[in-house]
Amino acid sequence: MPDVAISDLADVNPPARIPKGVTGGSAVSFIPMTDVSESGRWTFRQSRPLRSVTAGFTAFEEGDVLVAKITPCLENGKGAHAVGLENGIGFGSTEFHVLRARSGNEPRFVFHLTQWRRFRRAAEGQMVGSAGQQRVPRAFFDEFLVSDFSADQQARIAQILDTLDTAIHETEAIVAKLKTVKRGLLHDLLTRGIDADGELRPPQAEAPHLYKPSPLGWIPKQWQVGNVATMTDILDSLRVPVNEAERSKRPGDVPYYGANGQQGWIDRPLFNESLILLAEDGGNFDDFAFRPIAYRIDGPSWINNHAHILRAKTHCSQAFVFFSLVHRDIRRYISGGTRTKLTAKELKSIELTCPRQSEQAEIAQRLESVETRLRDELQSREKLTREKAGLMDDLLTGRVRVTPLLAAESEGSV
Repeated sequence: MPDVAISDLADVNPPARIPKGVTGGSAVSFIPMTDVSESGRWTFRQSRPLRSVTAGFTAFEEGDVLVAKITPCLENGKGAHAVGLENGIGFGSTEFHVLRARSGNEPRFVFHLTQWRRFRRAAEGQMVGSAGQQRVPRAFFDEFLVSDFSADQQARIAQILDTLDTAIHETEAIVAKLKTVKRGLLHDLLTRGIDADGELRPPQAEAPHLYKPSPLGWIPKQWQVGNVATMTDILDSLRVPVNEAERSKRPGDVPYYGANGQQGWIDRPLFNESLILLAEDGGNFDDFAFRPIAYRIDGPSWINNHAHILRAKTHCSQAFVFFSLVHRDIRRYISGGTRTKLTAKELKSIELTCPRQSEQAEIAQRLESVETRLRDELQSREKLTREKAGLMDDLLTGRVRVTPLLAAESEGSV
């Protein structure tokens, strides 16, 4: 199969024609770079009067393909297929290249080409300009070659990839919903808890007799307020730092952890139990919500000196303590100037609610259930994303031919 340049399949940065009847006051679509995702989706739709965007913006027509040309947007996959433009015309960031499929070529096929990792890597290698402001030149589209598929083959490839895209987007929607559910459950369960009948207690405003004031706000009357020191053992004194040079000489099969998760492997364990790790340095905190970055580990491990190490005391549920910590606003416990830090002293004083142990376990179980569903959906999304990347390589290079699929389809067997 011969090769052709992308510019043989699509016009690059063509002029856009204002449709008949569209005047200066008419609404047209407006797409800044922030409104397209790293998976090539037009995520937020807005419009502006035509007269306000005719100067200083990139113009495009219904069905055109937008490709980010500036770093790092290009490498990250930013772009979109501009379908559903208001009044058939749109304007957007000057950092977009515009591709318009030529007659006999499928626009969705052109779009998928621009999402192909091989295309993105090749474009990255051709960027010109100063550091931080590098852009893909127009000439790249004359130089990047792809297989010369027929219109029917292009349409079939696009259909296959669209099907995978739909599955990925549906999974992402489930992930987003579960994250919202998790946030709501965290707040409700960690402030209201579960009553003797296994039901979520009504809010304090509806049943004030069930609550009492505390340093953490209104909490159920049966609850106590503890802190990290009374609810966990802090094992920081058992940490043994290992520098990178030393660790590289001691490869093994024991996970090596730091403030942000696993950082490699080492030859022997420092711990062998279930633990909670909490970031020590301020650079690892959630700066927006002022909540700590925490995670759980289980089994043999080595932990460096950038993570606090916690183990729940016998009267506490390890999972409950973990969920309480990741929900806790810790801004008043963080010290330092430009380099903030959660010291061991301040860590000990972080206050947490302390229900009876059976209620802790029930709260943790319900949160674990949502966590498990969320983790499963995230894994499904990753699997679909990998499958799509592999399939794109197979289809767009011609390693897997679509001609047999077309023949089977015409015979009614697909």
